[in-house]
Amino acid sequence: MKRYRRIVVAAGAGACALALTACGSSGNLTYADNLGPGYVKVGPLYYQVQVSRELNPFSDEDVSYLQGLSKKELALPATDMWFGVFLQAYNTTSSPQTPASDYYITDTLGTRYMPLANPDPNAFTYKPARIPPKGQLPSITSLAYTGWTQGEVVLFKFPYGVYGSRPLILHIVNPANPSEQSRIELDT
Repeated sequence: MKRYRRIVVAAGAGACALALTACGSSGNLTYADNLGPGYVKVGPLYYQVQVSRELNPFSDEDVSYLQGLSKKELALPATDMWFGVFLQAYNTTSSPQTPASDYYITDTLGTRYMPLANPDPNAFTYKPARIPPKGQLPSITSLAYTGWTQGEVVLFKFPYGVYGSRPLILHIVNPANPSEQSRIELDT
């Protein structure tokens, strides 16, 4: 009986190791040094999507992310929704760096969705401000970082039909070389 248990435990451990290895084996992803999966490198900076999700302008939490938009801008047709991508950017270099300002999302049909600029940016709005050496965006002392998402929001407007064209892919374009970009599959 003891031998049988050892075999079962060893087989289970082997299966777990194989499953964990398979989870991180995608050749299309670029991981940041010592930061782990989920981080992509664009130019000299590393980026991570903290969370991506539909935003509800009637939610007490989400209204803060949409603050700065006029009532007219907030009034979407019943077929559309707000969508937020909450980002962090890390500068591991010894000089200040400016993060990307060119983002877009594509679906499986090839439709490209461009982010919307907030006419009156709020504390959570993504602003590509220079990041000091060994620093990050948002700053750890900012309201965006201390919120539950710990990222600054890049705002999109989608038709609800986009859910039928998943996965959605966020493209981050290198500001120094627009032909280079990284892609992150978003949770939806």
